[in-house]
Amino acid sequence: MIAQEHSHARPRILVADDETVIALQIGELVEAEGYELAGVAGTAQEVVELARTLRPDLVLMDIVMPGAPAGGKAAAGPEGPMDGIDACRVIQRDLNIPVVLLTAHGEEQFLRRARTALPSAYLLKPCQNTQIRAAIEVALALNAQSGPAAGFRLREAHHRIKNSFSLLHSMLRIQEMATSDPAARHALSDAGARVLAMAAAHEALSKSSLDTGCDARESVESLARTLFAAEAPPPPHPPIALEFDLEEVALFPVQAVPCGIFLAEALTNAIKHAFPGNRGGVIRVCLRAEDGFASLSVSDDGRGLEGDVAELGRATFGLQCLKAAAEQLEGELRVDAENGRGARFRLRFPLCPGGYQSRSA
Repeated sequence: MIAQEHSHARPRILVADDETVIALQIGELVEAEGYELAGVAGTAQEVVELARTLRPDLVLMDIVMPGAPAGGKAAAGPEGPMDGIDACRVIQRDLNIPVVLLTAHGEEQFLRRARTALPSAYLLKPCQNTQIRAAIEVALALNAQSGPAAGFRLREAHHRIKNSFSLLHSMLRIQEMATSDPAARHALSDAGARVLAMAAAHEALSKSSLDTGCDARESVESLARTLFAAEAPPPPHPPIALEFDLEEVALFPVQAVPCGIFLAEALTNAIKHAFPGNRGGVIRVCLRAEDGFASLSVSDDGRGLEGDVAELGRATFGLQCLKAAAEQLEGELRVDAENGRGARFRLRFPLCPGGYQSRSA
């Protein structure tokens, strides 16, 4: 293990990875982003010991380290071997230090166990430096909620994250305009829409409060109009109309980003694929709240979907993103489509996600 002595002027981050070179590279990134590297550990056991000794502000670690088999969970005990998820549980439960898991493992058995450990973030390698920084900043801000200035610090963190995503979106748009290959332009456009959705979600969170959450009606309409202005085909293509039927719905902070991802995927799909050739039509965005559930849907009167929905869900990245958003919201995705008769994507999810208490009226 490598421990470092630093002042406490900046947030101190402890890094853990069984590959020393990777751990040091992550440490360099941490310091380049303005944080202090509190130490580097090579095993889950070491990171727990260093966390107890150094009391960093955050731990950034891999999951599979010595003592944990590559295919699953190692036996964990007070003195026995453990993996990164076991260490995450101990560090957050006993030391109240936020943990960001940075790993190449996205298999279901790891995700299922990670949900029980409740890490502050779960990032899959390879990921961009901006994603790591965003996860660190949100984790640090959330951990500071008990302080008197918690609301301000959290909103400021979301504002800074929004600015980072907005910058990335601008860069993707510039690259899209400079690219002549249609497939590459399409991929860059889709990526830009997803980044814009995350920027819009964090913008909504920067205006929210810890008590009332964020206004979904306002953020849904704002994101939809922005995406529509950027993606709708110009004349001489027949006009496509965008309509809204939105109720006032307050969301918890953890629900804002997956809702934005759902809206971006469903809306851009309708804009780009529902009205081919010389066909115009209407896209409708609806938001409802009833019996403790929210319903967000995007429908159109276009050509519908060609092929079986279940098969398309396995083959297309966009539908996989929609399913992932539904799972993160602990909700369900329904796709109603018929060739030539329009399509409707509907996301229904509980207003109070697992572990949260209902708001008073």
